[in-house]
Amino acid sequence: MTDALAVLASRLRLEDGFTLRGLIRLLNRYPDLQRLSGFAPNLAAFPCTDSEEGAAMGLDRLEFSRVVEIIGAPEPPRLEVYHILRGCMGENDDEEIRGWQVENLLDIPLRLGELRHVVFGDNVHSFRFETVCTLFDFIDGVIWQLAFHGAPQECALRR
Repeated sequence: MTDALAVLASRLRLEDGFTLRGLIRLLNRYPDLQRLSGFAPNLAAFPCTDSEEGAAMGLDRLEFSRVVEIIGAPEPPRLEVYHILRGCMGENDDEEIRGWQVENLLDIPLRLGELRHVVFGDNVHSFRFETVCTLFDFIDGVIWQLAFHGAPQECALRR
């Protein structure tokens, strides 16, 4: 394949063991994909080779999924659709990953999660569905989630 842009609308399936570092390799192998987001070159600048330091301790996997929220109050009613990248421990244990350095998330297995449909009203109802993710959704969504994530290690305060 020479034109990665031609397959952006294709359904995405991730192999077992796929990691964020695999996405970095993809961005570097097909530089045109970096044009999808102004933040893509920042992610592509991370090392492509596996780290000797290993993955962040405490997380079993990362999960990328879409969320659809229907919000009835306050008026006017609205629909919000967005993507999330979250850490998971066990089957149902979510972990906020904003506090983790991106460098420490690169080698954690990454998988596609179910669509979460949340209806806010007098009661909150939450549903989960299998869904399809395109290559574009994945690249754009992951890059956006990591764009404002943590601080580079060089900026971390140390004692």
